[in-house]
Amino acid sequence: MPADRVPPLRGPGPRPDLPVAARRALAGVHVLSSVLWLAYMAFVLTLCLWVRFSADPDAAAAAWTVLGLFNDLGVGAVSFAALATGVALGATGPLGVVRHRWVAAKLAVTAAVITGGLVFLRPSVIALTSSPHPGGAYAVLGVGTALGTALLVFAAVLSYARPWGPFRRVAERPVADDRFAVRVRRVVPVAEGVHSIDLVGVHGRLLPPFEAGAHIEIELPSGLVRHYSLCSRPTDRLGYRIAVRRDDAGRGGSREVHRLRPGDLVRISRPRNMFPLSLHPTYLFVAGGIGITPIVAMVLQVDHAGMPWRLVYTGRDRATMAFADQLATTWPANVVLYPTAAFGRPNLVAEVADLSDGTGIYACGPAPLLDALADTVHRVAPHLELHTERFAPGTVREPFELHAKRSAAAVTVGADRSALAALADAGVEVPSDCEIGVCGTCRLRVVEGRPENPSHVPLAVAPDGSPLFYPCVGRAAGRLVVDA
Repeated sequence: MPADRVPPLRGPGPRPDLPVAARRALAGVHVLSSVLWLAYMAFVLTLCLWVRFSADPDAAAAAWTVLGLFNDLGVGAVSFAALATGVALGATGPLGVVRHRWVAAKLAVTAAVITGGLVFLRPSVIALTSSPHPGGAYAVLGVGTALGTALLVFAAVLSYARPWGPFRRVAERPVADDRFAVRVRRVVPVAEGVHSIDLVGVHGRLLPPFEAGAHIEIELPSGLVRHYSLCSRPTDRLGYRIAVRRDDAGRGGSREVHRLRPGDLVRISRPRNMFPLSLHPTYLFVAGGIGITPIVAMVLQVDHAGMPWRLVYTGRDRATMAFADQLATTWPANVVLYPTAAFGRPNLVAEVADLSDGTGIYACGPAPLLDALADTVHRVAPHLELHTERFAPGTVREPFELHAKRSAAAVTVGADRSALAALADAGVEVPSDCEIGVCGTCRLRVVEGRPENPSHVPLAVAPDGSPLFYPCVGRAAGRLVVDA
């Protein structure tokens, strides 16, 4: 599965980076101060409305007394805290302070409300609380507070929706990490909780070629980095297609992808293929859930070449199975759907038992499906070639002891968590990106012990012969000491 995280800063110019914990704390202060600011403005507006519609002759005096107390407490300072933390988050993050249009609009709104508060609202509050004849101060306070509250609500909506992409001049600037800008052309729901997103080159440029099974790295507007398989026709360089299932229990990446709209700009890497399609006389494709995405590209390539193939596609129910209707309608003789809620799990023994020698089996999906398929092929048809890609890290088996030499930290990596997470909990910050063992950002040099990395990691041994450990997906037999 793709991984959510704020990546190390990369780009055209140096910018200070903050540890993840510091950025979270700063973001917490920003959200808290923004909420307090909006609540204060709404409270002042409520007082103004109470004075306007109350029949009590003492209502105005009571309201302005309460307002004076809050003013003396300096609650207006929360507006400066909201602005300062917002600028700090932008200045220390991968987006820059005003790299995106929605950020620039939010800062402009914030500055306008603060300026209006200093020039109009604060003098009005002082006049109402200190003078028996405040003149037009009440009208200025009421109208100004209503306008300021509306602008702050607008700023909050901008923070959530992030409706506009980056400025073109920034998005197209050459970058050091080889990512490049693409534009969102279309966003279409293709199943319950699944959106298909079409990406095209800026100014109609052709995209780099790719092979079926490849994936791309996407840097979202917030800076989150995710990896998604390409599910478009490999020969089509006019656009890429990905499909993303929304995971409300995740850390935010899929939810942000679902907020992308046509016209948005994002940066992506060149396609990389850890799940290549080889030549076979015939093919069996097996997909589980969102694991259909790389399989779709393979089906398109094999069918275009006129090779015989069959697809077994399983999911919880048909409504949640992306591209199910399209696949079954286009190739009704080749595609078999197994919604488990209606038909149970597929009979893998029956699917592989009669396959001819040389058949290539390509499968992508959750670990239980792939484990069951591997066991079936081993028992029933060991002469067949099985190629798999898991869209989540494999289930870990045994706990082990992990020691970080430079940090003098020792942790026990439990059977239900990754070494990367265990190191982070112990205060050992290890840069990471994909968290599925593909990018190599997190790999560490082994000082002592025997690492057990999955077979798909790009480099298991350093050029000098030292073993490397991938804490995002790797395990170890016994005690492992790493240079961290």
